[in-house]
Amino acid sequence: MPAFNYRELIRQVPSRTWQFYFQTKNIKLPEGVVWDQLAEDLIEQVQTTLEMLSGPERINVYSELRRVDAMANRRGLYALRNSATLGDAMLEDFLHHSSDAERALWALANWPKRFADAEALFIADADIGKRNWKRIHVPPEQTLHATHEDLAALKLSLAQSFTPRKSKPRACEIDVLYRHLDGGVQFDVRIEDELQRSLEFGPDDKTVWRDVRPPIRMSVIVYPESGVIDLLIPGGAKVRQKILTALGKHVFKKEIEPLCVAQPLFLLNHLRDGLVLDESSGLDLATFCVDKMRLSECKVRSTTLPQCDYLVKPVAGRNAPDALACIQTQKNETLMGQGFNIIDAVVTVYFLPLVGERAGRVLHIGLKPVGISNLRDMDEIDAQFAQALMLALGVMQAPPLINAEAAVRRADPEFL
Repeated sequence: MPAFNYRELIRQVPSRTWQFYFQTKNIKLPEGVVWDQLAEDLIEQVQTTLEMLSGPERINVYSELRRVDAMANRRGLYALRNSATLGDAMLEDFLHHSSDAERALWALANWPKRFADAEALFIADADIGKRNWKRIHVPPEQTLHATHEDLAALKLSLAQSFTPRKSKPRACEIDVLYRHLDGGVQFDVRIEDELQRSLEFGPDDKTVWRDVRPPIRMSVIVYPESGVIDLLIPGGAKVRQKILTALGKHVFKKEIEPLCVAQPLFLLNHLRDGLVLDESSGLDLATFCVDKMRLSECKVRSTTLPQCDYLVKPVAGRNAPDALACIQTQKNETLMGQGFNIIDAVVTVYFLPLVGERAGRVLHIGLKPVGISNLRDMDEIDAQFAQALMLALGVMQAPPLINAEAAVRRADPEFL
């Protein structure tokens, strides 16, 4: 993640929004400085004013601007829109803003609680596809019960299930966030973890030990209409089962029985042979105006102990050699042998320039053993092309077709 540069953030937000933010914070410009002046001159004045704030006030403002900068991107704006109902005033205001940074700052200044909710949605979206993520499917058209009484019972049940025997019941908090844009309900659960000791500097600038009660953060995103449940839970199957048991009892009001839904299998080791399309795939790169493709990055891990990771990342560029060519040139072919597995890769696709353009666009496809890591950041057309390309390369194996009625019967507890 790039370092936070608040000066760059100041340039991305017009004066009208900075004026409103300063009014909400009761921050005044230096004497003789007015908002109605050239943008370049005003940027310097805003920066100087923020740097002249007192210590606690400057820390608070800097922290808020850091949060704004983190949300000033495509995923952050999606999370903000996801936190608001259709036709909300915030969505109407976004239409008149000039940048994502202005939209994020405007949301924080006017709706701080909603901004915090959007940050929670943003964090969950970023964790999907990573190590602690698991997606399960249940029959669609589920009815969720999330009243105050249901959530209180859920909180008590989770606190008891995570408390060791003969121990004091652990603290538990649950936030329910509604994802208005994609129709999901997100349950953010925080449960007290084991007591830990933290070494920190005290008021006298000397280190002291302090007992802390850190929370375990877990999120469950339920899409009732489609029956999809995303589990963002650290730990193994036992921890997930505790969460699903409690949710089934108090939120679904019935036992959660995941359906047997096949997921595509990703075999990154197929990239060892180069980017060669399967002739039977039917994918025509000329239709998509593809100029060339290259394996621009790959990481391999040894299969024997001690395990070692090797990153192969050639110089970037359309005409630069790819990772396989570099390995062959450096005579390190063993890295693509049976003693190593590819655990991470990036396939770069260069497209022909459009009429009137000097250079074509570039698409980077990030690959991990669980799927395409940046699929959610792509446009719909690019996402479909990326999946079709991985199928044609043999990297992604399409799941076998499963009869839906048979899958439902298999998940029925009465089915023998």
